[in-house]
Amino acid sequence: MKKGFVKTENFKRLAEAQKLVERRGAREAGLVLVKGHYGIGKSELTERWAADSGWVFVRAKVTWTKRALLDELADKMGLSKVGRNQEVQARIIGKLAVDMVPMIIDEADFLVGSSASLLEVVRDITDLTGTMCFLVGMEQFPMKVARHGHIASRVAKVVELLPLSLADVKATVAAKCEVPLADEVLHELLGQANGRMRLVLNAIANIEQWAQANSWTKVELEHIKGRPLCTEFSGVQLGRRRSAAE
Repeated sequence: MKKGFVKTENFKRLAEAQKLVERRGAREAGLVLVKGHYGIGKSELTERWAADSGWVFVRAKVTWTKRALLDELADKMGLSKVGRNQEVQARIIGKLAVDMVPMIIDEADFLVGSSASLLEVVRDITDLTGTMCFLVGMEQFPMKVARHGHIASRVAKVVELLPLSLADVKATVAAKCEVPLADEVLHELLGQANGRMRLVLNAIANIEQWAQANSWTKVELEHIKGRPLCTEFSGVQLGRRRSAAE
């Protein structure tokens, strides 16, 4: 599979949110909540976006404490992690206040537990620097944040990332797939993957292996008809069962 970043419709939604927040009135309203169903490509999209833009990207962990959050941010920004929480946070604030580099925190559901203490650490940083912070979570994540009014009041935009469209699948195949696919195959791929980027990428990897094994120069619908192109976590294959060696 080829390396490459696919600018899907979801990427455009994030870029539009960025422009909106940049024009915001209240400096402290710098939070953007990004929600979406599992498997649609939230993590890959936002991590690559951050890498290409030079932004700070971290992935929240279920074991995170305030100190773990600060240490990971400091590490990503090349800052010292020595000292008390306040000292590490001050270094982060000082650098962001100068660089004005946005942050992206993936798996942000882990920031909201019995309290909003981790979100409050993020709020302090964005309040004092005016930098944007994209918090990426599951579908119910905005509702979790809404329970904490002092945090919710700082949300400038909620972005919903949607399942892939046929145009997104075409763009992904063009950017990633090593072998040409007929248009009918793209429709089948979209249907079996149910609009999830994770499954689309798995399907492309499978198709490439079959094409190589069978010396297909272009994959037609008859080549993959009845084949399960991708597999759900439950182990239930999508599509009718058929040997990939046929």
